[in-house]
Amino acid sequence: MAVAREILKSWQYDGLPTLRNWCGAWMRWDKTHWSEIEDREIRSTLYRRLEHAKYAQLVNKGRGENKCATVEIRPWAPNKRKISDLIEAMAAICHLPESVQAPSWIGRGGGERHGAIVACRNGLLRLSDRKLLPLTPGYFNLVSVPFDYDPAAPEPTQWLDFLSELWPTTGRDDEHGKAEDADAIASIRAVQEYFGYVLSGRTHLQKIFMMLGPSRSGKGTIARTLTALLGAGNVAGPTMASLATNFGMASLIGKPFAIISDARLAGNTGNQVVERLLTISGEDRVEVDRKYKQAWTGRLPTRFLILSNVMPQFGDASGVIAHRFIVLTMTRSWLHNEDTELEGKLNGELGGILNWALDGLDRLTEQGRLTEPRSSVESVTAMKDIASPTSAFVRDCCDTGAEHQVTVDEIWAAWKEWCEDNGRGSAGSKQIFGRNLQAVAPQVRMIRPRVDGKQVRTYSGIKLKDSTESDAHNKEDRDSSDSPRLTAAPEPDSEPRESLETRSSLLRDQLSGDVCEMTGCDEPAHRYEHGAFCLPHARKMTPRARWAALGIEEGGAA
Repeated sequence: MAVAREILKSWQYDGLPTLRNWCGAWMRWDKTHWSEIEDREIRSTLYRRLEHAKYAQLVNKGRGENKCATVEIRPWAPNKRKISDLIEAMAAICHLPESVQAPSWIGRGGGERHGAIVACRNGLLRLSDRKLLPLTPGYFNLVSVPFDYDPAAPEPTQWLDFLSELWPTTGRDDEHGKAEDADAIASIRAVQEYFGYVLSGRTHLQKIFMMLGPSRSGKGTIARTLTALLGAGNVAGPTMASLATNFGMASLIGKPFAIISDARLAGNTGNQVVERLLTISGEDRVEVDRKYKQAWTGRLPTRFLILSNVMPQFGDASGVIAHRFIVLTMTRSWLHNEDTELEGKLNGELGGILNWALDGLDRLTEQGRLTEPRSSVESVTAMKDIASPTSAFVRDCCDTGAEHQVTVDEIWAAWKEWCEDNGRGSAGSKQIFGRNLQAVAPQVRMIRPRVDGKQVRTYSGIKLKDSTESDAHNKEDRDSSDSPRLTAAPEPDSEPRESLETRSSLLRDQLSGDVCEMTGCDEPAHRYEHGAFCLPHARKMTPRARWAALGIEEGGAA
């Protein structure tokens, strides 16, 4: 241990250690931030320093008054065993508990007093008052901006003009125009807050940022600008496919930011990617396999930015992954009309962009969440429906509540019809549907009440909406009952079957005097024996539902 302590004196600054062993990895302070260094670099340094080292060896203690102790100076002669033992001793002295999370204070400095910090090339920027503090290894941070903080940096006009072109305002005074303008403003605010969030090193919001848009729509420019702010060495570039592999997370260790460009999911990798995105964004501890190294265990500080031309199809029966996202959509493309000098212009405004991002961080801190545009809410819903069709079915066709119940056969029939209507193909099995249903609505439980002396498999906590019950009953009647049905005039066999929209349009022209008698429906109707109904309602109604719609007791009068 004495040799290790002597060696570590050369890894100090202002009395504080500049070498730490954290989560099984060696971390070195590089004046502005801490970064991981390879074990072989430590070994190489020790071999060079100790190559000519010597030590005093006591060979004779001496006895009596006239005998002196004998000491010999011997070469230390470093070898693999000695260096390994020395590294183990150094790791024990330099150990930083895994409970320490970056960024945080680990030595003198009064972290509680200073609050949130952004490390810059010329000091630690205290966000509460924008004051620069001296750089110190007592602040354990993994990221710093690679330029000086300048409070007087000019406004980044090129950057602001660029964002305004991505999300332009219409200036219209009508309701639709105002909604579009509000969405554009919210999108730019979201980018500003996200830049500040990434710079701060925080992960507490547990959000993933996604940008959707055509080729040359500005997605990559935003990603490269944020990379320039953070420094390229602090940014990982995994793919969806690589995240699903054994060593896919190794590139994220110590990286506060990762960009997944041109996101694609193929084959059976979707579930594994979803699991890892949820784990990392959820601030959970993970075990990361590394080639030819001991597995790394800890919490990854990585925030994700996903770029894609189309909405990725995540495999998540619960739909939870969708709610982790803030989705920004670009609609304009500059393909074949790119400004090839734009990136250089934006790099010249990094000081101003930093101040702009810090203003966004201030707003984020005040409101406690990232601004989410209306279009993002719609995109998240679409993503959830793609990832979990069962979630879309529950939203469209079901009500949830502790007092609700529905038999398994009834909801299964409704699910099959919903799949058919939405082009979902196979509805799968009852067992898989039941599993997915409980993933979407955890309050749903299977019960077996007795009906007419028989146990009936029933879900509690959920029921079909009234219109869905009518649809399901109607389908059941069509499959198994000989009861009379509402029928319109027969069409010639040679005439192709028209869509509901086409036939409704024809009815609008032919039967303008009749409207549907269903409550709340004023669509043009066809006259049937027992009343006038629009084609969609006529096709869905059973005789019992028809009488109820007209307010007539079955077999009686209104």
